[in-house]
Amino acid sequence: MTMVLPKYLPERYHRPVWHLGEQFDEVMLASLRPGMRILDLGSGRGPALWPKDRPPGTTYAGLDISLSELQAAPAGSYDEMYQADATTRTPELEGRFDLIVSFQVFEHVKPLDVAFENMRAYLKPGGRAIVQMSATWSVFGMINQVVPQSLAVWMLRKATGRSKESVFPAPYHKCSNSALEEILRPWSEHEIRPLYLGADYFKFFGPLARAYVVYENWAMRGGHRNLASHYLVIAVK
Repeated sequence: MTMVLPKYLPERYHRPVWHLGEQFDEVMLASLRPGMRILDLGSGRGPALWPKDRPPGTTYAGLDISLSELQAAPAGSYDEMYQADATTRTPELEGRFDLIVSFQVFEHVKPLDVAFENMRAYLKPGGRAIVQMSATWSVFGMINQVVPQSLAVWMLRKATGRSKESVFPAPYHKCSNSALEEILRPWSEHEIRPLYLGADYFKFFGPLARAYVVYENWAMRGGHRNLASHYLVIAVK
């Protein structure tokens, strides 16, 4: 069903659904091939790629700080489960994967450069990582960093309708275009796509959302990549 969106939202928001992960999904699906070994990092009970969308012969592993979250996923979501923090190297995973995916997790990770280096270690030569995260210098990112955690949780729940249990602390460590460029230097190839899709956080109050869109359009037209709301990172070992 098509979602009716406010008229003040620019064209980039007007999709069949207001879906933050649209580009992430497109890149991930285009990267698939039969027989791949895929690691979903921070996936918990909601894998980025559901079993029905996986090519034949795929081995799909989940890594999360909470084993109970992985186990809460629908049956058949994971062929392998690993309990570990993204910043803690897990030697048994090194050099095993063709593809690593992570959706809206890395804003919660610190230090971010260690997490990226661990991902690079887990990939086979030529393997790819596809990561989407919220940005340090987004308006909501800056608010989250300066207000008390309890207030940040309340604000995010108010803005997005999410449950208290689904909101985790987010340090936004090095989640900026300039910091990511530095982190990705050791990779053989990389692309950082700045996304300007933060209006969802202000939809609870129309005038504020309109003002935010004006600011976001200015940042996008001016090429202010560090002011994006999110980043989609595609990196090759």
